[in-house]
Amino acid sequence: HQVKLAPSDNDSTLSTLATPNDYQTMAQNGDFISECEKLMDKWCKQIEKILAESEQIRREADDVGPSAELIHWKQRMATFNNLLEQIKSSRCRAVVGVLQSAKSKSIHRWRDLDARITDAANEAKDNVRYLYTLDKFFSTLDKNNPNAIAENIPSLMNAIRMIHSISQYYNSSERMTSLFVKITNQMINTCKRYIKNGCTRLWDIPKQDLISHIQESKKLNTEYQAYFHKTKGKLQESANERQWNFSENYIFGKFDTFCKRLDRIVDVLNTIESLSGLQNIRVEGLEPIVLKYRSVVDAIKKKSYDLLDHRKPDFDNDYNEFKSQIEYIQSQLQLFIDSWFRKSYTVEQSLLFLNKFQDLEGVKIDFGDKFSKLLQNFSKELDSVRKIYEKNKEDPPLSR
Repeated sequence: HQVKLAPSDNDSTLSTLATPNDYQTMAQNGDFISECEKLMDKWCKQIEKILAESEQIRREADDVGPSAELIHWKQRMATFNNLLEQIKSSRCRAVVGVLQSAKSKSIHRWRDLDARITDAANEAKDNVRYLYTLDKFFSTLDKNNPNAIAENIPSLMNAIRMIHSISQYYNSSERMTSLFVKITNQMINTCKRYIKNGCTRLWDIPKQDLISHIQESKKLNTEYQAYFHKTKGKLQESANERQWNFSENYIFGKFDTFCKRLDRIVDVLNTIESLSGLQNIRVEGLEPIVLKYRSVVDAIKKKSYDLLDHRKPDFDNDYNEFKSQIEYIQSQLQLFIDSWFRKSYTVEQSLLFLNKFQDLEGVKIDFGDKFSKLLQNFSKELDSVRKIYEKNKEDPPLSR
């Protein structure tokens, strides 16, 4: 925001003062000096307020992208440049000139604030200049897909390395960490948009497309961190360059949490598909298990929140409940199959039964054990047939 330094009743007089002699003459006027000191006190308070506000911790959304960094410093540059222009105006110069000539104590406070404003303006100008070199990358982060972003990461890292090495003001660990966090935020936001692909519900997206986009997003996180560490490693080989001692947990923590959420979403998708064949199996007594499976799937698909919002724990709670219910279905299936085998069925009937379940990827049942028992039963049946044959082969009974 732009601030206008307070006016005074003496502005018309001040505008006529231009030379050291003018200032010296007015410095003899005690009332005028008093008015100038009051005016300078107002200005100092205005400037101190602006400086205090500029030093406060910025309130930003926790998913804000790096373009906000450039906008912030451009606004600061405009604010401080505007103040500098007013400080250089004939009105301000006249007040300062008169109070200097009068050897007023107010001038020390003013000089300190003038130096701070000049430094703040130089800092903002310097930061804007360097952040502009990253602006093309900010646009790439916002508009491209994860694969295209990954291709630009080496250039982005080199540009950030250059800023950290040669910028006068933007090289602090806090500033660089804040910039990296915003870059991470933008990558996550772009990945979310890419994964959703215009759909409000992830369940409406074809599974292969969804998983493919999720894998690309995870790959971006891997490559982002790899290039960061590669650049950091190169700097460690050069003792003369400023090192990257930034908080990596702070920079990458969000992306890692987001990728953990993606893993869980993929796990839910794969689990649902791996047991979907249950609905096509026609075996008496299986219906309650099929109905349970459908209700578990419907329950997770009906959730109205954004599954990709890794900051909210709703999905994590529902995921744990989903996994618990799937385990219950698995145990019920195991009991169902075990109970079936305790009944007196022929080997052929048992084989037909097992084959119906064998193609279910999500069934955690030891089919090897079941087939082994079937072979034993088959062997017994063969043995029984052989004994009957041996007993009756000389005089086979004739059917009547």
